Amino acid sequence: MRAIAAIAVLLVLGCAGCGLQTSGTTGGAKGSPSGSASSSAPARRHIRCVHLRTTPGQKTVSLTNADNHGSFCVQRGTGIFVFLHKSTLVAWAPIQSNSAAVQRRPSGVMSLARNVTGAFFETAQVGTANLTSFEPRCPFGPRAGKAGVHSSGHCPAPLRFVVTVHVLS
Repeated sequence: MRAIAAIAVLLVLGCAGCGLQTSGTTGGAKGSPSGSASSSAPARRHIRCVHLRTTPGQKTVSLTNADNHGSFCVQRGTGIFVFLHKSTLVAWAPIQSNSAAVQRRPSGVMSLARNVTGAFFETAQVGTANLTSFEPRCPFGPRAGKAGVHSSGHCPAPLRFVVTVHVLS
């Protein structure tokens, strides 16, 4: 009996990402709340996110510094541009994805403006990914708390950028 219970638990946990129930807003970038899942649908995790919709004729969305710490839902096959404008003397580190659900791709569309770090990603499979970067607060890179580099005597902690992207089917 314990083996059957253990297998049932593993099946439920293994399918935790099979369906995502989302709530939040929809629209061009942000808009009205979404509906709920039907009662005949399989059990789903509840995710609060802003639904990003592509503009007509395009399958891309853009994120910037203003979207930091946000949670966003997009459809599979959507391209995501990320543009981070530097606010200190040091540029943002390359933007990374921590999941195969959102994969870095070359865009070949444009050159970045001065003082902007950018990346292009494509939503490749259903799942969740964090897109992250950081901007050091001191030139020449000492870690936060080291003396003698910043005018105040210490280097402040780096700025962190992280957004969560939920890829829907």
